[in-house]
Amino acid sequence: IVHAIVAGLKELDLTGNLLSDWREIAAICKELPALITLNLSYDIMSHNISGMPLLNHIKVLVLNHTGISWKQVEMLKDSLPLAEELHLMGNKLREIAPLSSDIVHGFDYLRLLNLENNFIVAWDEILKLSQLKRLEQLFLNNNCIGRIWYPDHNSSSETPNGHELLGESFRPFQNLRCLLVGGNKIEDLASIDSLNFFPNLLDIRLSENPIADPGKGGVPRFVLIARLAKVETLNGSQVSPRERKDSEIRYVRLVMSKSHDNAEEIKKLHPRFAELKSFHGIEDQKAASGATGPQKMASGLISITLKCVAASIGEKAPLTKKLPATTTVGKLKILCESFFKIKSIKPKLFLREEGSPFPTLLDDDMASLIDFGVGNESTILVDEDC
Repeated sequence: IVHAIVAGLKELDLTGNLLSDWREIAAICKELPALITLNLSYDIMSHNISGMPLLNHIKVLVLNHTGISWKQVEMLKDSLPLAEELHLMGNKLREIAPLSSDIVHGFDYLRLLNLENNFIVAWDEILKLSQLKRLEQLFLNNNCIGRIWYPDHNSSSETPNGHELLGESFRPFQNLRCLLVGGNKIEDLASIDSLNFFPNLLDIRLSENPIADPGKGGVPRFVLIARLAKVETLNGSQVSPRERKDSEIRYVRLVMSKSHDNAEEIKKLHPRFAELKSFHGIEDQKAASGATGPQKMASGLISITLKCVAASIGEKAPLTKKLPATTTVGKLKILCESFFKIKSIKPKLFLREEGSPFPTLLDDDMASLIDFGVGNESTILVDEDC
């Protein structure tokens, strides 16, 4: 009867129903030969998956908040040979536990795996997915991951914990182009740099991690772009060619302003520094120090646009000023009081960056503009400190 009524049905949403028996689900799917997408979210499914028939027409399976374990996922694998998307959000998953080896095999057509809002801590667990040959998108937002690395397939065939990992002809995560790790606990730049080794990774989300929050000791967007050589979309915003160029130049100048003559230390802390410095033709500060007088002063000036957004002041036209890159935030606040005639309020300054949803608070009066990565043609918002 079902078959006669909805034979052409392609999507079936059974979210929040009382169905729990996989055999009942299989029976429904059998009557729907055109079915491609099946959503069983919030259905508490039985742990007994034995005897599941072949569901070779299902391409998208949504099992969010079903209490499923990875062991059960493995048991479903053979019944879903053509699955392209698998959504497993909110299942309290802590580990990826393959049944017969240390690495997940099968899922030959899987392109998207959604593991958001789980309890995964160790990156070792994620490395068990590295041999899924068609995996293009991996969603890991809102887990508890603290560190990322890419296994060195030239020197080892094991993870740091000694697990078997790599085949000889397939690089780990070879076809992965989108990795979302927002809302985790990543706080080290080594994790950011490791993303350059993923062969085809272009779309990355790092928001809501300590490393991406300057207010928590992290780095601003332009530093992330400069360190990530191939990224085309960062935190949901496209990285334009101009933004990449500006970010890389600002980053090089920032490193030059802080670093000393220890080339090995610079190479260790800033792996792309030498490459970017050469690519953009940026001279050493010492080499350029031969300039004198007005020429020397002009070489250190940057053009910034100041835009007053303080509600109590009212509308004021933006101002573009040339200032030394070494100007401190405290000094700029005093200048803003003069530029906008706002002696009655205490100014608060924010750096607005292209592609970043929120401006960066310039919260250290002793730091210079270059310390915050303020570059030529930057925009600084002048607000009032309530």
